[in-house]
Amino acid sequence: MQNFHPLFVHFPIALLFTSAVVALWAQATRRPGAHLVARVLLWLGTLGAAAAVVTGFLGEQSVARVTGAHDVIEEHERYAYILLGLSALLSAWAIVSWRRRGAPPAPAALWILGQVALLAMLVLTANEGGELVHELGVGTKLTAPGGPLYDAAAQAAPADTSAPNPTGKDFR
Repeated sequence: MQNFHPLFVHFPIALLFTSAVVALWAQATRRPGAHLVARVLLWLGTLGAAAAVVTGFLGEQSVARVTGAHDVIEEHERYAYILLGLSALLSAWAIVSWRRRGAPPAPAALWILGQVALLAMLVLTANEGGELVHELGVGTKLTAPGGPLYDAAAQAAPADTSAPNPTGKDFR
């Protein structure tokens, strides 16, 4: 099965980054049209982040295992889940604020803090994803079966040594 994760990851990166920058700019300049642009970008970026998380989960099932990449993958996943949760929270806050007051989320200081946190999580998540692809070769032809960096030993499932092997007389 084809790994579609690389097709989806760049949209939330661009949309959420631009959303946060526009939201911060809108807060500083008090331009109402800018708040609308920031909200729409945030909502689209959140949908894109959800698609990236789902395709990332599915992609992890199909790519060849790479020696030394397990911890980086786990960290990337953790950051992606936090990023998706944070963007969903900010999206919901923006919707509720707009419907109730017809204004940007308040208090402004907390909204700004949320945007800065969104930028930080976006950078951390994207950095780990870039490390997986560009430094470790995860999901590339280099580490796929037949590729020059393919490690057959990494593909073997580790044996579970915690339970003894049953024999015929163990079962009644």
